[in-house]
Amino acid sequence: MQIYIKRIMLIVTVVLGISFMPEAAKAAIVKNIMAGQDAPVYSLSGKTKVMVGNLVKGQEYALIGEDSGNYHITFGNGRAYVSKRNMAITARMANQTNESRIGTVKSGVITLRKTVIYDKTDKSKKAIAVINTNIRFPVLSKAGEWYKVGIGNRIGFIPSGNVKDDQGIPVLMYHHMLENPALTPFKNNDMVITVSAFEEQMNFLKADGWKAIDGQELERYLNSEQILTGKAVLITFDDGYTSSLKYAYPILKRNGLKATQFVIGGRTYPAANPWDENKLQYIGYKEMLETSDIFDYQHHTFGMHLRESESLIPYLISKNYEQIKADVERGRRHLGEGVLDPASIKYLAYPWGQYDEETMAAVKDAGITMAFTTETGNVKLGDNPLKLKRQGIAPRHSVADFVNKLNGTYVDPRIKVNKPVQNVVENPQQNGKTPSKTGAASSKGK
Repeated sequence: MQIYIKRIMLIVTVVLGISFMPEAAKAAIVKNIMAGQDAPVYSLSGKTKVMVGNLVKGQEYALIGEDSGNYHITFGNGRAYVSKRNMAITARMANQTNESRIGTVKSGVITLRKTVIYDKTDKSKKAIAVINTNIRFPVLSKAGEWYKVGIGNRIGFIPSGNVKDDQGIPVLMYHHMLENPALTPFKNNDMVITVSAFEEQMNFLKADGWKAIDGQELERYLNSEQILTGKAVLITFDDGYTSSLKYAYPILKRNGLKATQFVIGGRTYPAANPWDENKLQYIGYKEMLETSDIFDYQHHTFGMHLRESESLIPYLISKNYEQIKADVERGRRHLGEGVLDPASIKYLAYPWGQYDEETMAAVKDAGITMAFTTETGNVKLGDNPLKLKRQGIAPRHSVADFVNKLNGTYVDPRIKVNKPVQNVVENPQQNGKTPSKTGAASSKGK
């Protein structure tokens, strides 16, 4: 009984001490949580809970938030959740907390197996937490056989043998697909793939354990607000052709995948024209609503998917800041009517991958938070959100090429430097031979 009374008095003393502290001293208090037992920690992927690791009994972590049933901590690249039943609140002065000053992280790893985070690297090391298999985790630095990482506002260390370098998140780029393009005017068009090839690729993603994310998840990841698994992929379609509805939609749905559509606003009407494999038809408002369970509809400009008639310079290069900004704002409103939420239209794919500094300034000021190019590569932490790379998929790409694109190891044997891909041409007789310029090197020439 005496021990019980002493504990009560100690708690009261601590509480009263904090209550009567000067405001400056109170500000220095950091709320921590201590694990009463080994406890699973979760992240959210959309509405799905994903177990990303475990906290270790007796270890403390800085508290960054809470809800009715969970405490929130930083875990790798984002916010993670642990049940309040397994944790207890503690409080200590800020200068006693081993805080990690992460700043802007530009590299990361993917765990190959369950990986322990230790508080140090010598023989006296103790476990702080455990990261599950196939989790992307940002790193601060590497020293010898150890990576330095941050967790719960603490510094930790993981053995390099348990992880592999993160080659980035693949953003797949598709345009048009047909059952047999060779029997149509789109024969030999480099941006028209067969339905069977697309189905094989999507079947591979499912069988190999890939998870399709949306633009919101990618944006949160780049902003260090989202934990993602190692096999995360963003699937995109440019131009808004109805072949993506006729063929891609059921294949994606059957495989439990989702995708993003970059739609040309000026070619989007209340409903699509009837299907004709010898012509191009564009998705309408009706189809956007009907397929919103699989497709997230985003921006491909309103009226800038054009070139100057004589020079063939794309409008996003030839037009000025005010014209581009006005076009993007108009497109956001127009497409927003189709999805009943104009504010959700905040991602853009540059037509033909063409852009320059003025283009980026204009689209940013028009409310675009991420923009995608046609430059080959995967998206990595620290990338400019208005210059994101993608992996274009063409008829010439084998299954092995597809896998290399997913893993960020694809090298185009035809060229020594990356070039933007061509678009499906409006006149099929041109067979996709419209000339283009590299976006990054373009200038408006005013």
